Amino acid sequence: MTDTATRPGTDETAVLRRTVEEQRRTIDALIVAAERRTTGEPDSSALATWQRNMTLQRRLVERTERIRNAEQLLRAVVDSIDAGLCILDGDGRIVDTNQVWGTMLNRASGDRTATSFFKLAGGATDGLGALTREAATMVRLMLDNQSSQVTAAHQVETAEGPRWWRMRADPVRGHGDAQAVLTLTDETNAVRIQEELRQATREASRLALVARHMEDGVVIADTEGRIEWVNDAFTKLSGYTRAEATGRLRADLLGTDTLPLVDLAALAVGGSMVLPEFESRTKDGRPCWMRVVLYRVTDDEGVVSLMAVERDITKRYNAEQAQQAAKNRAEALADELSVEKAVLTGVISSIPHLIYWKDAEGRYVGHNAAFLATRGLPAGSDLTGRTENEIGAADDLARLLSQLEARVLDTGEPIVDHHATVTGPDRTVRTVLMSALPQPVGDGRVGVIGIGADVTRISALERQLNQTNRLEAIGQLAAGIAHEINTPIQFISDNTRFVEQSFTQLLNAVTQVREPIVAVDPDLDLDFLVTEVPTAMTESLEGLARVAQIVRAMKDFSHPGHGRGDVDLNRAVESTSQVARNEWKYHAELTLDLGADVGLVPCYEGELKQVILNLIVNSAHAVEAAASQRGGGLGHITVRTARAPDEIRIVVADDGIGMDDATQQRIYDPFFTTKEVGKGTGQGLSMAYATIVQKHGGTIHVRSSPGAGAEFTITIPTHVPDTTPE
Repeated sequence: MTDTATRPGTDETAVLRRTVEEQRRTIDALIVAAERRTTGEPDSSALATWQRNMTLQRRLVERTERIRNAEQLLRAVVDSIDAGLCILDGDGRIVDTNQVWGTMLNRASGDRTATSFFKLAGGATDGLGALTREAATMVRLMLDNQSSQVTAAHQVETAEGPRWWRMRADPVRGHGDAQAVLTLTDETNAVRIQEELRQATREASRLALVARHMEDGVVIADTEGRIEWVNDAFTKLSGYTRAEATGRLRADLLGTDTLPLVDLAALAVGGSMVLPEFESRTKDGRPCWMRVVLYRVTDDEGVVSLMAVERDITKRYNAEQAQQAAKNRAEALADELSVEKAVLTGVISSIPHLIYWKDAEGRYVGHNAAFLATRGLPAGSDLTGRTENEIGAADDLARLLSQLEARVLDTGEPIVDHHATVTGPDRTVRTVLMSALPQPVGDGRVGVIGIGADVTRISALERQLNQTNRLEAIGQLAAGIAHEINTPIQFISDNTRFVEQSFTQLLNAVTQVREPIVAVDPDLDLDFLVTEVPTAMTESLEGLARVAQIVRAMKDFSHPGHGRGDVDLNRAVESTSQVARNEWKYHAELTLDLGADVGLVPCYEGELKQVILNLIVNSAHAVEAAASQRGGGLGHITVRTARAPDEIRIVVADDGIGMDDATQQRIYDPFFTTKEVGKGTGQGLSMAYATIVQKHGGTIHVRSSPGAGAEFTITIPTHVPDTTPE
């Protein structure tokens, strides 16, 4: 306790002190009287009085010693509490304090020497000032209505750093000087009681009153754990009255068998032990969690006692459990979100379409690998936080994306499947479908999500399909025309053959009667007619046969087929070469070297004929381009077929201008052509590659050099794999 406690603790103590002084004066007077009468006869009456006074003095000393011991014990209890206590009189003057109070004031630079709490509150600053001023207001209210008051927690700067302190004011009833007790608790750290019990002071009764107002339960027991005394907080906590608890073992009142193990032998006198938190039950069976600090104390006579300070931490424990459960749920949710994010990132990265998203300022927030590849940026690049101008992509998409994003941000409406043709970083022309969608990013701002698909191949396939449909339509038309031509050609051929036969007989008869006929028409050149008419008839029949052959070839070439089936390959080559005759007959001689053992081949008839036609037409154009190199004359085109053990080989060779290595690397690219504008589309060989390699599962190779012609070799497997698309 501090030096401010200079007044008597209680009225009883003051009376006792005055009685002691009177007895001393009486005893001194008796001693003097006895000395004066030493030489004379003893006064029996005085001696008897002196003996009674000596007995009274001895009893008074014994009672004073017991009071002092009790006061020391209660003082030790109060000083062992980890909260600061301050006892005030009715005017707010500080009657007494415990050591924690002074220590806490020293840490917060408070005026420890102040004799009035109101003066202390008025002189304090910062957090301590706010706390003490609020407590001073509560003290005034409490002194008026005698009800306990608790301040809010205030942040107080101490020597160890900022701490959160709370102060409670409780009234003190039935005491002369003490009218209020202030409890200053440190809410920052868990309550730990480490103060050693000190000697009891003369104010045992007042400190016992303070102990009854503590928020923690206080239990004093003997070394066996049998309860000797409890405070009011314990009765509220456990549900047992003081009378019910006194004399019973504390363990019997906990209502549970699962108690923490305590090694009392390891607890030295004057030491303390914090027990593990455990669950107990009150008298009515209500579960509660306890935090207990155990002390071993001794008095001046060597009597050892156990003191326990108990606190109900049920609310804190439940809050911690709820917090831990929430943390576990959050961690589980975070793990799930992490897995989902990884899956989503993997899905987005594996999507072949380019995907990106930006914030309201046009800075990239995310993208996938296809976006980097399409823009010609290194794999693994991170564009986050960068604008379009800062990434330095060398393609046409930058301008297109800026236009689409500006429209979306201006109108707030999405743009879906915007068709555009752009040049990539490798200078290849690509067809893309771009979509730009508004994406709210918070605070009323809008970002953009972009999704694009490279449909170059699809566009090429669409053009091929259109071309195929057009060729199919033309083929159907040609087949119809060929069918219509075939009928009149047949009867014209029959009639011409009839005329030939009949005219031959007629000429034979006319030659027998030459002179009468010449006499009838002298200008008639009968010999010319006899010589030329049969020749004309023969040539007419040959022409009609040629027309019939062309009509049959047109019918064969225009036959679309029905999926994959066995096709007479040699006949398909013959009909295709006849259809392409108009392309090569003016520039080259075409030789068919067809293997007799080729037979039927499993293939898509219409597509294969189209491939052969494209190769023959390309060879005819190459031969035509090489006419100046040959010095005029016709070139040569050769079409060969042969059967191998597991495949059929088709070779189309010419002696045209040939190709260099760079051209050979790109001949199968869509839209690539070396022909002049209007003569080539760059689709023939790309379609041939798709038909032979992707649809038939075969191969197509070229061997060429500049000025030495070209030779295309096609192989088609004779066994259809199960994976071949139908």
